[in-house]
Amino acid sequence: MKIKKRIFSLALAGALTLGLLPAFSSPALAADGETSYTLTIPSTLTVANSGWNPTSGISATGTLASGKKLTVTASSANSWALKQQDGNETVSYTMKETSDGEAKTAWEFTTLPGSATLGIDVADYSTKPAGTYQDTVTFTAKVENSTVLSGALVDGATIKVNFKWRGSNRGDYVQGVYNASSGTFTVTKGGGYWGSEERAVYKVEKSGDNIIIGAGYYDYGAEAMVWSFDTTNDTYTYTQGSTVSSLPSYYGLISVTLNGTDITNQLTQN
Repeated sequence: MKIKKRIFSLALAGALTLGLLPAFSSPALAADGETSYTLTIPSTLTVANSGWNPTSGISATGTLASGKKLTVTASSANSWALKQQDGNETVSYTMKETSDGEAKTAWEFTTLPGSATLGIDVADYSTKPAGTYQDTVTFTAKVENSTVLSGALVDGATIKVNFKWRGSNRGDYVQGVYNASSGTFTVTKGGGYWGSEERAVYKVEKSGDNIIIGAGYYDYGAEAMVWSFDTTNDTYTYTQGSTVSSLPSYYGLISVTLNGTDITNQLTQN
């Protein structure tokens, strides 16, 4: 008597959001400005048994631009089940990094090279009829901003600091629009009190991964208030000038907006 075997396999397909659709049996190359990466994912997985079935994992090499991260997400054609090809039977499974880990379908790489272990935990299929059971998992990779403030270093982005001046909240601000090709900001000022003064000084500058924004009067010899925003950590430091320090409650930050959206609560002051 001929006994049919149960055959289980998982096809691992890949998709990139940059217009490429490679076979992931070989590395896939994508480029985005200063970012260039190669993402490698196994093309197939033959299920050897119920329980844990490891693969060779995910690996990513290359270079990520400042303030960027590489995200990889996985989706299942059969809602995380191996489906019988000539019938309606299914065997559920979960994707994990380790045999005793939690189900996982998304990964982030903030530095390259990076890697992650990968496998599937398959439910008991001892009572299932013989046949071929398959599923297809599609991996989608894309480059995203890793922090809120990194969005201020995108061409045309506008960052704006609204502040108190001499105890008044009259809409005083310093604003910069970023030019990615030159790495500089076009700076404007405004407001009902500080901004109307001809002797006001102000700046928005890029210094490494930081954005430096300052406001003050020529009388003070330097900016009376300076904020240094760290685009890699969403943090900032505040430095007061000598005159401002004498009445600290009269001066200081009201809000920070990025492209018109208030991001103040997403930032941490050092």
